[in-house]
Amino acid sequence: MGINDLSFNQNFTSLSMSTDEDHRIFNCDPFGEFYVSSSKDKEKCPTAFLRMLFSTSLTIIVPDTQSSMGNRVLKVMNLKTNMKICELNFPSGIVDLMVNRKRLVVFLEVGQIYIYDLSSIRLVKVVEVNAYKRNGDDAMPNPVIADLSADDSSYLILPISVLNDNSDILNADSTSSQNNSSQPGTPVLRPSDSTVANSLDTLIELTQKNSSSLLSSIEGITLEDLQKDSQGWVLVYDTLNLKPLLVYKAHDTAIARIAISSESKYIATASTKGTIIRVCHLNSDFVVEYGKLKIAQVINLRRGHNVTRISTLRFNSSSTILGCASDSNTIHFFTVHENTQVGNGDRSEQEDDADSTAEEDENGRSSEDLNENLANLLLSKPAEEREREEPASYFSALKKSAKLLNNQYTKRIVKKLPYREYLGNLIWEAPRRSFAFIKLPEYVPSANSRHKNVEIGFGAQGVVMLASYNTGTLYHYRLPKPSSEREECGLLSSNSLCV
Repeated sequence: MGINDLSFNQNFTSLSMSTDEDHRIFNCDPFGEFYVSSSKDKEKCPTAFLRMLFSTSLTIIVPDTQSSMGNRVLKVMNLKTNMKICELNFPSGIVDLMVNRKRLVVFLEVGQIYIYDLSSIRLVKVVEVNAYKRNGDDAMPNPVIADLSADDSSYLILPISVLNDNSDILNADSTSSQNNSSQPGTPVLRPSDSTVANSLDTLIELTQKNSSSLLSSIEGITLEDLQKDSQGWVLVYDTLNLKPLLVYKAHDTAIARIAISSESKYIATASTKGTIIRVCHLNSDFVVEYGKLKIAQVINLRRGHNVTRISTLRFNSSSTILGCASDSNTIHFFTVHENTQVGNGDRSEQEDDADSTAEEDENGRSSEDLNENLANLLLSKPAEEREREEPASYFSALKKSAKLLNNQYTKRIVKKLPYREYLGNLIWEAPRRSFAFIKLPEYVPSANSRHKNVEIGFGAQGVVMLASYNTGTLYHYRLPKPSSEREECGLLSSNSLCV
């Protein structure tokens, strides 16, 4: 049985599994299977994707046709009555889909994003983006890098790098979704869908890290300017009012993974390097008056030192913890709320992705490399412990960064450094380390870049769940309370999904 997709529902109470034989839904706690698509005569029902809407009986199913034309049919089902509500047909294969109470978002391999009003399954927007389909008939599509908030804000987060000259998502849509007469299965491009905004000045929010970049002095910034500057720019799009709310630079290198918290307060991003994760705290107080979001704070999280591909980022329901999984067998957990001091201690790196053998390209180092190397200097032991270990050392005095860096002489030096903006962003707050981690016992390097290794879910009372693509197992772990010392999560149970 090959696993095509694993997905927790929005409140982590259920887990769906789509395979080349059927689709199944499991209760997470206590664990148990409560729905399977296969009939008693073992008739197969291959499924590419299944998405649940919280704990309701409404499900979105994409059958796996195993055709070279791709999976082009989407069914909206009521599983309680086993009734098909409607069926949508698309011009190319579906590579991903996302859903909340207000919106259904479908990603096509040809390079289109279809946004539907879920209450009526009515098409409200078609967004043109770069194709997810790779060259070659047998090539797997590029992964979809995006996320849709679970709450009624319905923010869609996309990297700017996927947009092209035909993308009109950076324009506010003057046509309300209420006036769109498109019916299910009949996607229509309106005239506004081929117009791109000329200037993005009002949308761009510069963080402390990039406030001194060349773009800060340019008027009339365009999409081309952003894409020439970096592949690390991110867009926050309001799918209810069909307008962009924020554009900001998260990384210097390309975005590899995006996650937004359930109440649309935090956005986590990882670059293709996979060493630093950035969490952007959003302030929505200005949306009504100014029509845009503001950035309240940006936090750096240190995953590790080896370059790796981040495959999963997931916030817990209360948006206090972020889980991070990569191509290695280590899953990290960080605190993301403001003014926390946990997870900054220096610990042995033996638990940090020891299985990753990727090395950095010395010829392609960017300014983000310097940013991250400087971050390493801040991951030092508490002052009391350092003094005990090096009572008379000259270098121990240098490590007292609080005293060294807060004098006028040092500040003058910092102002003259070529990368002073990165120092300014790093010196006064150390990047946070994970407070807990899990090493999967069944680690198998993934040869198929289409698949993640695991999906992360958060249960009640400090329980974290990992659904494994490699073995079809649902693990339950006990998540320790955040502290200054990193701890390994204890295994509570493991259950097979393929029995």
